[in-house]
Amino acid sequence: MKGLATFAALAAILITAAVVFAGETGEKKECSLCGYLVEESEALSARYEGAAYHFCSAGCKAYFDKDPKGVAAGMDYDPVCGMTVSKAKAVSAVHNGRRVHFCAEACKEKYFANPEEYEVNYDFVGGKVMRQKDMKYTSTFEGMPLYFETAENKAAFDKNPGAYVHEICPVTGKTFLRKDAGASMKHDGKTYYFCCESCMKKFKENPGKHLGKGREANYETCGEPKKTTTGCAAEKHGDESCQKIIESGGCPHMKAEAEKKAEKTEKTEKTKKTEKAKKRS
Repeated sequence: MKGLATFAALAAILITAAVVFAGETGEKKECSLCGYLVEESEALSARYEGAAYHFCSAGCKAYFDKDPKGVAAGMDYDPVCGMTVSKAKAVSAVHNGRRVHFCAEACKEKYFANPEEYEVNYDFVGGKVMRQKDMKYTSTFEGMPLYFETAENKAAFDKNPGAYVHEICPVTGKTFLRKDAGASMKHDGKTYYFCCESCMKKFKENPGKHLGKGREANYETCGEPKKTTTGCAAEKHGDESCQKIIESGGCPHMKAEAEKKAEKTEKTEKTKKTEKAKKRS
């Protein structure tokens, strides 16, 4: 049930975002996490074990990046009875731009008889899924209504939304919290966030390359120079696990390399001493 609750939380994050997609035309993709239908040209993408997955937002892709296997399982929850259902086998229908899954026609009929009764939402700060009707505190963020369980949670979000909102680098496809963005810029009236200055420069050179259909095919390796001491042989040098230790004593990957070199040097010195001893005798 814990896994289902986590899934429900992430799915609920964008329940109020249907207004973003209202009135759009053209072919749409269903978000592999929350079920929202998004224009194909706007859908974020990723691949896992040969299959393509699509997302309506950086938040949904961020969850996929953390647990691709869980999302690939294709499970959802029935908002009426709370039962876990397989998307492939469930009864489904679209409501406010989002595909909702049910265990049976009876739950579907009950839902559509009074959708507001079963609508749920997610408190970004409290990390809790609740019936939307019971969330008494609201805020508007970039045109999207958000709901909170307490006044304290609303105040925390309003003070620092970047600590709770995810973004995606259009060059590398990397997801991160807005507060952790390495750079940002406006293009055609929209603000884009990047994992580093290098990626922003690439984007400036050719924005269309990074914003077209099938974006997962255009993702590139981040070209940001390593910000720490040189010599790390690990592919993921400079990632989060490295950064937490770098300032307090050096990259763990480099430490491992240094230990190997020291051990090799020690063996070489012992060999030389042994050879000298043999010559003397």
